[in-house]
Amino acid sequence: MVRREKSNYVIQSVSHALDVLEQFNGNVDEIGVTELSKRLKLHKNNVFRLLATLEARGYIEQNKVTENYRLGLKCLQLGQTFIHQMGLLLQSRAILEDLSKTTKESAYVAIRKGSAIIPLDFVEPARTVRVVSFLGTVLPPHCTAAGKVHLVFELDGAAGQNLPDRLERYTERTIVDRNVLREQMTM
Repeated sequence: MVRREKSNYVIQSVSHALDVLEQFNGNVDEIGVTELSKRLKLHKNNVFRLLATLEARGYIEQNKVTENYRLGLKCLQLGQTFIHQMGLLLQSRAILEDLSKTTKESAYVAIRKGSAIIPLDFVEPARTVRVVSFLGTVLPPHCTAAGKVHLVFELDGAAGQNLPDRLERYTERTIVDRNVLREQMTM
């Protein structure tokens, strides 16, 4: 029996459908067919058919007012299933609550996926000033506290070596100088 690489089994239409879903990130709530077509470099007809299929299955829904598309409830269900299967949240919740209570600060848990940090859960103390964290938002590690912790404890011991050459600015306080970031991580 001939063994094939897994990439030989990739179905292009499924890959395109997933590309559509991945366009809905923390910065995009709704998007139209034309914009998706431009971003994905696909014909509008193909994008429309992908959206129709995703809509029929509940992964996408159309805003009747704007006629743009947004994620459907099926995506939330899949996300919740993933979180449940992961077990990390069940194990970390009590620790987060204790940490937040002890420090009187916000505490959150995040995972690293490739070159991104994804917050999964958080606990806030009862006070007026709070940290806002959008769960599931994909962010580069250099612009979050959790990301910097992940960088410090990288398995290869080379803190920050796996960062891109150019660090993107997300706020006025985002560190975009690699040397300044390395210095901060050694404190």
